[in-house]
Amino acid sequence: MRAVQIHNGFFVVFDRGEEIMSMLTQFAEREAVHWAAFEAIGMVEDVEIGYYDLGTREYIIRQEEGPFEAVSFKGNIAEFNEVPLVHAHAALARCNVSLEMIGGHVRSARVAATLEMILWIVTQPLLREFDEETGLNLINMSV
Repeated sequence: MRAVQIHNGFFVVFDRGEEIMSMLTQFAEREAVHWAAFEAIGMVEDVEIGYYDLGTREYIIRQEEGPFEAVSFKGNIAEFNEVPLVHAHAALARCNVSLEMIGGHVRSARVAATLEMILWIVTQPLLREFDEETGLNLINMSV
């Protein structure tokens, strides 16, 4: 992973084989990025992607080999228990004739070729708190 600081955040390029979610978490900890928003494009593989089932209060995650074009890879970084927590969703197109799309909550993904990300620092504290009604750690905007 390589990064250059810009006036309101960072431009980040992930290298082939890097696991995006863990690398971004490590980057946020190292650079003291506690609150941010990001979007990226590139190619990914070995993806764990899914959705949150409100009825069962569980994530339904499936493993997809890929490779996929990351048509949209977006998310945010907010604090949970004083630690940066990366939350990402993606729309991914299969790299074959079908161009079949899948999308959802990303638990993990590995860079297949490259992933180019713009990460904007947010000055308003974004703090996650457990929400009893949904069973999720939601951003509390009242801080």
